Amino acid sequence: MTLATEFAETTRRSATNAEMRKRVLHLYRKYMRSSKEFAELYELDMPVSNVKTKIRQEFERQRFVSDLSVSNVLYMKGQMEYQEIMNFWKQQCHVLRYFEDQSDYGVVDKNDFVKNFLRGN
Repeated sequence: MTLATEFAETTRRSATNAEMRKRVLHLYRKYMRSSKEFAELYELDMPVSNVKTKIRQEFERQRFVSDLSVSNVLYMKGQMEYQEIMNFWKQQCHVLRYFEDQSDYGVVDKNDFVKNFLRGN
C-alpha cells in the first residue's frame, strides 16, 4: 500500500540556476532508479532500457531552457508526474502515450479500433 503523500514534495522555487540544476539531477536520478518499477507496475511490454531512454529524452528535451521561472514550473510538473506514476494514479494507456513515437509499437493502423482506443486516439 502506498501513501498518497509518500512521493510528495513541498513546492518551492529555486533561486539560482545552480540550485535548479541540482534539483533536476536529483529528480532525474529518482526517475532512473524507479524505471524498473514503472515497467513492472504498468506491465509495459518493453525492456527497462526503453523506459530509461524515454526518461532521458524527456529531460533532454527541456535541457536548454534558460528562464528560471519556466524551469521551476517544469520541475514541479516533473515532480507531480513522478508522484502520479509511483502512486499508480495513471492508467497504462496514459503511460504508453510517452512511447508512441518509438518503433516498438509500429505504424498506427487506422482500422485497428482496439489499438487506437488504448492509445487514446
